[in-house]
Order: sequence, then C-alpha cells, then structure tokens
Amino acid sequence: MRILVAIANHGTKNRVFLDRLLAEYRRMPHEVHVVVLSDAPKDDLGDDVEVAVGAPTGNPWSLPFAHRPIFAERVDDYDLFLYSEDDTLFTPRNLAAYLEVKDSLGPDQVVGFLRYERYPDGRVSYCGVHFHYHWEPDSAFEAGGEVFARFTNEHSALYVLDQAQLKRCIASGEYLIPAHEGRYDMLVSAATDPYTRCGLQRVICVSRVDDFLLHHLPDIYLGRIGVDAPDVEVQLDALRGTLDGSTPKGTLFDGTIRLDVREGYWNKRYYEKPRPELAKRHGRAGQRVLSVGVGSGQLEADWIAAGAQVTGIPMDSVIGAMAERAGIELVSPDLDAALGELAGRQFDVILLAFVLEHLEDPVAWLRKLGPLLRPSGKLLAISLNQPGRVTRARSRGEDHPLPKPRPFGESGIHYTDAKVVRSWMRAAGLVPERTDYLLSGKAKTLSTWTAGIVDQRLGQDLVQVARPQ
Repeated sequence: MRILVAIANHGTKNRVFLDRLLAEYRRMPHEVHVVVLSDAPKDDLGDDVEVAVGAPTGNPWSLPFAHRPIFAERVDDYDLFLYSEDDTLFTPRNLAAYLEVKDSLGPDQVVGFLRYERYPDGRVSYCGVHFHYHWEPDSAFEAGGEVFARFTNEHSALYVLDQAQLKRCIASGEYLIPAHEGRYDMLVSAATDPYTRCGLQRVICVSRVDDFLLHHLPDIYLGRIGVDAPDVEVQLDALRGTLDGSTPKGTLFDGTIRLDVREGYWNKRYYEKPRPELAKRHGRAGQRVLSVGVGSGQLEADWIAAGAQVTGIPMDSVIGAMAERAGIELVSPDLDAALGELAGRQFDVILLAFVLEHLEDPVAWLRKLGPLLRPSGKLLAISLNQPGRVTRARSRGEDHPLPKPRPFGESGIHYTDAKVVRSWMRAAGLVPERTDYLLSGKAKTLSTWTAGIVDQRLGQDLVQVARPQ
C-alpha cells in the first residue's frame, strides 16, 4: 500500500513533535512518503522527507491548505492520503485499526479519530470533548461487527482519505478552494473541509475507541478544556445503549446555530462551566431544583454541594449519563414527556442555562414550565447578553454574528438582552424581578430597574430572575 502524508510545520517551535511524528511514519509497514509543508527550507529532516515551502497566501495560518494541490496532483499515485498537524501522533496501531474497519463503512463515511492528552500520572483527557461538542444520540450504528457514531467536533488535526474519497472531495468543487475560515478557524478548516464542505461524513468507532485515539503531544489543554476518560466512557456506554433501546435517542432541542461563524461562542454548551455565585445567591439546603437543558452536570454541581436536590431535563441521554453520575436525577430528554414524569411535583428553583435563545418559541416553553414553580419559587434564565458580546467582539476587532436581531429561522438563535428575556417571561405569565450581569465570570447584583448601561454593555451573560404571579 502506498500512503502520501502531508504535515504542516510552521517555524521551529514544534520540531521535537515533528521528529516524533516522522519516526512513527518511518515505522509503518507500508510505503509511506512524507511531505512537510513549511514556511522556510528545512534540509535536516532526512533524505526521505520532501519539504514544500510556502503558504498559499500571505497569511501564515493558510500554510495547512498547501497540502490540497499536492494531494490532487498525486491522486492516482497513492492509495491513502493523510493530512496532519505537526503535534498530533498517528501510530502504526492507528493505521492498522483504520484499515481493519474502513471497508465496512459506506463510500461517503470516513473513519475519524479523537485526540487526547495525558496527565503526568498517566490519566487521559479527551481534549476534543468540550464546549458544545457532543455525541449525536441517534447516530450509532453497527457495521462489520463494530459500533460507530458521530461526534460533532469534526476536528482531530488529522484526516485519512482513500483514493476514491479524495477524488470525491475534488469533484465536489469544495476541496481545491482558497484558504478560508467559517465554523472553524483557518487552521482547523484545513483539516475538516472533507466533512464540512465536500459531502463526506466522519464517524468514530466507539466499540474500540482506544484504537482511534491520537495523542496531542504538547498536552497543553490539561486543566483548561477536555473531559477525563471516565466521563467519556460513561457517555460511550450510554451511546452504545441506543442500539438496544436501553438509552433514549431523543434530543431536547437543537442548540446549533445556522450561521457560518465560529460556533463555539453561540451554540448551546454541553459542558457548561460552574457558576458558584448563582448557587451561593439563590440556593439553600433542601431546595428542589429543576435544571432544563442539562449537559455534563458541572453547572448543577454547586447546587448539589449546597444541599439542593437537583432534577434535570437533559439535552440528551448520552450527555445525561455524565450528569447522572454527578448526582442529578434525570427525566426524559423530551419536554412534554418530562412534564408528564414531573406531574404533581413543584420546585423552588427552575434553572435554564442558555436555553431560551435556542428555542423557536421560548414563551411556550416558559408557559409549560411555570406551573412547576412553587408559589414562592423563582425561575433563573441565563442567556447570552448580546450587547456585551457585541462590545467585546468589536474591542477585539472581530465581527459579531448578531449585531442586531435576525430571524430565528435564518440564524437558529434569538438575539437576547435583558429586555427581550423579560418580555418572554411576562408573555408567559411570570413576573421578572432582577437582572444580574456576569462580568469576567462573576455576577454583579443589579436590579431590573437600576442596571447600569456600563454593565449591560460589558456583561457577557445575563441572569434574569422571575417569580410566579
């Protein structure tokens, strides 16, 4: 088998990682030719390494796109085509696993990989599992005796295509295009276009996931982003359970926006960060809390620690398995089914974290949830504070996708500020009380009537509190 590998390597910072990658490719039991894409000549990589110098544009971030014309020119000369960033390790074990399962998939399905990092004590963290990325609960299927499923983060800093798939990408008209960015930045777009633009679908082999893990050698995301292996394993168990019906396949709502922008800022987050100031201000021991749109359970952990009993309507039962592990009682990931399960119960607090802006009819949801509040209860809605996010984007010289309201059907997200959220609450028969703005991760206490313009323009998120009439 003949394999063409292209590795993007800018500067000298990652040289130690590049050398590690080259050593692994030299160990492959196949004929492997490596092309290093570089910003400058590198004559000391070895006689068996080809160096292609120069980025496609004046932007150094466009360097990874230089592999596309090389692959296209040599499409008839190789069986496999592998593009990689210079710090992501692909081993003979990964290649063997890829070859064992690839032919069991359809022609438009591509074997995908997940990146991980390793703590000094050997524990593993999946650095690609973070923010809004999640397993699609209805995507699991069996093929060739293995189980595959889709994970929404299509970036693993590496892809492998066979000759037919590369030709399909080229024929799509979306492969040999100028360097660009959109849902992902330019570096990531170079590694994801086959799945996001060219008509192919990336799937992960979840029945033997260890064989499809790639080590992100710098280990720089540990403690910053990523999910530790035990928490991923509990999700994979639930995902495999969708095949025998032991895990429901439904999703509470679609939290993915429809705009071609950096999606991480606007999509519903499945790994919502803790907000200890909320539990401290609004929580107390013995409370009954209903959290709508539960992800990993990190947000609710502070309420549990304060002595509250937390029930959750999860985004889906796969991420819900992680929340349940954290001590949250779960009901169905379907609003009407969940309301049936909760009939006759009432709660001291109903928490909606970044939910309302993703609903086509947020008022209808609030009307359904309102009767679950005790007469003395309160509803807390955490929402994107778009004025503050516009200010932040402009201060960084970035474009904001929602500088003004756009139709929900076009964007998949409502423009939200305190006035909009209060109007939804009033229309649903609730009484808005106070507005808090989250500034640099800390909530500043402000009443609805005295919220200062500075806080409205700087706060990234808002917390709107309401009570029953």
